[in-house]
Amino acid sequence: MLLEPPRGMDDLLPEEYALKQWIVDTIRHVYSDYGYLEVETPTVEYYELFEAKSGEEIRDRMFDFHDKAGRRCVLRPEVTASIARLVSTKLKAVAPPIRLGYIADCYRYDEPQWGRRRRFWQGGFEVFGSSNPLSDAEILQVSYQVFKKIGLGEQYFKIGHAGILRSILESYKVDEKTQDRILTSIDRGRVEEAYSMMRSSHVEDEAIKTIKELVESPPIAWGVDSMDKNILNRIKGILSSWRGALQAFENLLEIVELANTSGVDSPMYLMPGMARGLEYYTGFIFEQSVPDAEVSLNGGGRYDKLVELFGGKPTPAVGCAIGISRIMQYMVEKRGIRVRPKRPRIFLAYLQDVDKRYIAKVLNILRRENIPLEVDLIERRITSALEYAVKNDFKYLLIIGKSEEESNEVSIRDLEKKIQTRFKIEEVGRIKKMLEEVN
Repeated sequence: MLLEPPRGMDDLLPEEYALKQWIVDTIRHVYSDYGYLEVETPTVEYYELFEAKSGEEIRDRMFDFHDKAGRRCVLRPEVTASIARLVSTKLKAVAPPIRLGYIADCYRYDEPQWGRRRRFWQGGFEVFGSSNPLSDAEILQVSYQVFKKIGLGEQYFKIGHAGILRSILESYKVDEKTQDRILTSIDRGRVEEAYSMMRSSHVEDEAIKTIKELVESPPIAWGVDSMDKNILNRIKGILSSWRGALQAFENLLEIVELANTSGVDSPMYLMPGMARGLEYYTGFIFEQSVPDAEVSLNGGGRYDKLVELFGGKPTPAVGCAIGISRIMQYMVEKRGIRVRPKRPRIFLAYLQDVDKRYIAKVLNILRRENIPLEVDLIERRITSALEYAVKNDFKYLLIIGKSEEESNEVSIRDLEKKIQTRFKIEEVGRIKKMLEEVN
C-alpha cells in the first residue's frame, strides 16, 4: 500500500491551505476590482488542445493517457489554451472585450525542485477581443496589484515582445513552426542551437548578428536615467532595417509607459530579445518576480492567434498566469509567513455527567442564530478544555455542567478578560450580542 501522494504532488495541511486560500481570495478581489468574471474548465482535456501551441517544454511534460474509448487525453498542463477554447465555442457570441479569470490546478511531469511541482495552482487573468495596448498594460496592472496586496512589494518585471524576433525571422520567410523552435531554444538558454536553426533557414548573417545582440544585451531599466533613452534609440537603430520588428519594439515601449503611468511603479526591465517557451505568444510578453525568488512567480503575454487556431473568429487576446503554488513556497520558505486557518473563536465544553441531549439542544439554539462554534467531542476535563481553548486562540469557552443543565443555562468564560457569566439559554439574543464581536 502506497501511503504517500505521487512524487511532486503535495497534500496541503490546514495552514498551507489557509495560505493558498488567502492568495486565491486576493486574486479574486482583483478580479472584482477590474471586472474579470471567473470561469472553470475541466482538469482533463483532449491532447490536441495543448499539442498545437503549448510549446516543446509542455508537450514533453504532459500527463497524457487514453480514456476507455481510446481518445488521447491530458491533465491540463496550463489553462490559457482551455480558456481560448471556451471563447472560441461557448462564448463566441459574447461582445468584446471579454475579461475572464480562473483558479486551477495544473499538472506537468517536471523534476520536482524549488518552484516546480508536478501539481501546481495558477490564478489567471485573460482579456479577449482587444488589441489596444491599454489591455496589455492592464495585465501588468492586475499582476502588480495582486503582488502588492499579498505583500510582495519588491516585485519587478522583465518585459519583452515576441513580435520583435518573429518579425525578423518572417522577413526571411522562416515558417511559424521553425520560429517556435527557435524561440523555445532561446527561452531555454540554448542560443547556439537557435542560431544554427536560423542559418539552416537561410537567415542572413546580418539578421543573426542583430538577434544575437538583442538576445545577449543586458536588460534595460525603464525610466532610470537619460542613459536609457540613448539605449532605446540604439535599439531602434538596430531594428530600423526590419519595419515589423521596430513597430513591435515601439508597441512594447508604449505598453510599458501606459503601465507605469497607470500606477505600476515597480522596476520594469525591457528585454528586446526575450522569448518565452509557450509557442502561442505573438506580441508583448513578461515575467514577474521578486529579488530572492529562484524562478519567476508570474508570466504571460499576448496571443492573438490562439482562438482562431481553435476554430473561433480572429480574436486578439492577452493574459497571465500567476503561480499560486510558487508564491506559497516563497512566502513560507523565504518570508516565514504563516496564515492561521479560519475557525470559530468559541469552544463549547461540558462535564461527563451532562445529558448529551441538552448539549444537542444548546447547539441547535446557538447555531440557528448563526453563532459559529466548535464543540468538544472527546469529553475533556474542564481544565484540559480551558488549556485547549487558550492554546488554539479561542476567545470564549462555553461551559455546561450539571447545574447549568438543571437550570437551563450555559456559562460563558471570556478567556481574555477572565470573566465568567451565566445565561439562560432562552436569552439567546443576549448571548449572541456578547459573542458576535469575535465573528
